[in-house]
Amino acid sequence: MNKKLDQIERILIIRLSAIGDVIHALPVAKAVRESYPEAEISWIVESKAQDLVVDNPNLDNVILLPKEEWKAEFKEAKWATLKRAKGFFDELTRKYDFDLALDVHGLFKSGLTAYLSGADRIIGPGDCREGSWLFYDQQVELPDRIHQIDRNLTVAEAIGAESEEVSFDIAVTEEERERVEELLTDLEVNKEQPLVAINPFTSWSSKDWLPDRYALLADRLISKLGCEVVFTGGPGDREGVAEIMELMAQPAYNLAGKTNLKELAEVYNRTDLFIGGDTGPMHLAVAMDTRVIALMGPTTAATHGPYGGQHIVIQPELDCIECWDRVCERNNECMKEISGEEVFNAVREALGSDRNGS
Repeated sequence: MNKKLDQIERILIIRLSAIGDVIHALPVAKAVRESYPEAEISWIVESKAQDLVVDNPNLDNVILLPKEEWKAEFKEAKWATLKRAKGFFDELTRKYDFDLALDVHGLFKSGLTAYLSGADRIIGPGDCREGSWLFYDQQVELPDRIHQIDRNLTVAEAIGAESEEVSFDIAVTEEERERVEELLTDLEVNKEQPLVAINPFTSWSSKDWLPDRYALLADRLISKLGCEVVFTGGPGDREGVAEIMELMAQPAYNLAGKTNLKELAEVYNRTDLFIGGDTGPMHLAVAMDTRVIALMGPTTAATHGPYGGQHIVIQPELDCIECWDRVCERNNECMKEISGEEVFNAVREALGSDRNGS
């Protein structure tokens, strides 16, 4: 029998991936903690986004779902992998004995995870997909076209979880801060100048702005506005960033692949402005209270853009906007419509005000 809300003692939050989506769900942890101060709150997550929730002050436990390991092993040892997965969830059930699972992810893998967690009650979003509703005891009705952060908080409101502020609470350690200080010192970044981070690549080719325009923009930021420019990204972006820098006349810095997620968060914490497309690092910059200029085309700014009125979104008006195509069949016309002059003027506007946009 399901327990009443005032009897809930052990809560599982489920948001497994990706980086930007996990960031959008982080405020749920604070809302749940404030409304259930005595509860034991756990979060289950996949490895790529694990760092974002480790040491979160609102959580008692962070549980790693080893999906990638299972996936790699399944081809060679299907039965053994299934036994490992069963053992994992059996142990999860015994160890935590969850009263409630709050699935804000809303896909089959998260719904199944909620079911296998053994939680007495499972709540999920009304916009769930892939049949995940089959695992829920309750679906939460959601308004149309609200930001993903507000969507996740609406799901949490179903258990009475609310907070007066949206807080991400990404915990950067002193060691990680020292590592970033060492990186910037070794690069001889001038800390007296405005520091601008550019993250030029995303996981979808349709969301990427043109490399030569990033190069020209970075040159102008350095020569006209006296900025220091650091390029960020994952290990797979390092070569692409190097190619952008080869097009530049001014010196910049390539940090792509040189930081983990927490270190990248600290880089953005020290940055006056972030420029880039709709990608995890953009949302990470938002979480670190850094002002963002988001260059958007195929995705929806109202739901997936930078959260908060202090940020600037540049998105052209075309019939094909918000197509949500990962690979564009129209030669990336929406991103090509964003001019370097438009972005440069947005930077001048942003740097002319403080980080909070006042």
